[in-house]
Amino acid sequence: MIDIFNNYTLQREELLARIAQELQLDKTRSDRMETAYKSVSELLEKDNDFFADLIIEVYAQGSKRIGTTVKPINDEDFDLDIILHIYDPYYRHTPEEIYNALVKSLENDPYYESIMEKKKRCVRLNYKGDFHMDILPACMPDHFQRERIKIPEKALKSWSSGNPKGYAIWFLGVAAKAKKPLLQEYSHVLLKAQVETETLPAELYLKTPLQRAVQLLKRYRDIYFEDKDLRVSSIVLTTLAAHFYEGEESIFEALDKILYRIKSSYMQSVNSGQRFKVFNPVNTEEEFTDTWTDAHYISFYEFITDLYQKWQSLINSFETSHKEYIQLFGEGIYKKTLNEQMIKFSRSTKDVLVQSSALITSGNALTDPKGFINTSTGSKNEPHHSFGG
Repeated sequence: MIDIFNNYTLQREELLARIAQELQLDKTRSDRMETAYKSVSELLEKDNDFFADLIIEVYAQGSKRIGTTVKPINDEDFDLDIILHIYDPYYRHTPEEIYNALVKSLENDPYYESIMEKKKRCVRLNYKGDFHMDILPACMPDHFQRERIKIPEKALKSWSSGNPKGYAIWFLGVAAKAKKPLLQEYSHVLLKAQVETETLPAELYLKTPLQRAVQLLKRYRDIYFEDKDLRVSSIVLTTLAAHFYEGEESIFEALDKILYRIKSSYMQSVNSGQRFKVFNPVNTEEEFTDTWTDAHYISFYEFITDLYQKWQSLINSFETSHKEYIQLFGEGIYKKTLNEQMIKFSRSTKDVLVQSSALITSGNALTDPKGFINTSTGSKNEPHHSFGG
């Protein structure tokens, strides 16, 4: 049976997966979101007006679709992006027409009318204290391109192009470059080494290194940027991560190499006198950085540099890098996941300190008259949660 505490590389990798798993939306919340947009779909399918004779599909795009969700910090709502895909050519309608049709259909329902907020080109439903759902209406470019979409511009006077399904296919295809991810290679051993009664999320060791790297990248983005106006968008970070991913088989190596390549590419652009640009990989006419100011570029490079420097500290050990773990992911997340890891693998280690700490952390520790920590005789030790801090 493997002793994870004698293999820092594997322990770090397993911990990073646990951190990312802890950061992502839990199944209960994710299910509520899925129920929410399916309910909207049912409402629109019953519409007796504009949508009556049209084929429509309501589906999630963005992080929900590609498996890179991260829970918001500071009590912010999760932003769930939804496409209302109308399978009819865009030239049969105006942007204003499809937008107004969506608004009208939602207003006919008292509940949706009460939580609806009109935005410039989408409609937002506010599920207070949980998430908000932005519904973007869209049509087909023509009869032959069913996955691509035409979406209203902000002024509702013209159309722009999109391909959220194509983007998801591209991203997941890049993520699949890892032929033998480190955690998947050891998954059967890691699962066997843990407490028999623990129910683990099926995806803990199955998500790709790229998906996990994006989650951790977005987490530090949320911690780093106090100014929301300068915060780098998820689509930019996700696109860059996938663009510079070359099939690394560990979460640590994936993000390490991605950050290095982003820094190098950025400086190459600067040194050649060109602007660093990020394009939509499935629609090269769309530039994700077209509205960036000098302040955006400066803050972006400072963010990537800062993250890269902190990431290098994780090469060493928990004893020398625990401060960086806390800065990267938050003290609560780091200590919680490290304590959980310690408890789950304590039975498979010969390290007495780890075994004792695991017992104390789990609240199952007793100290006998000779001072030995055990689970059968002596005085109860109060649990603590400061391991690694």
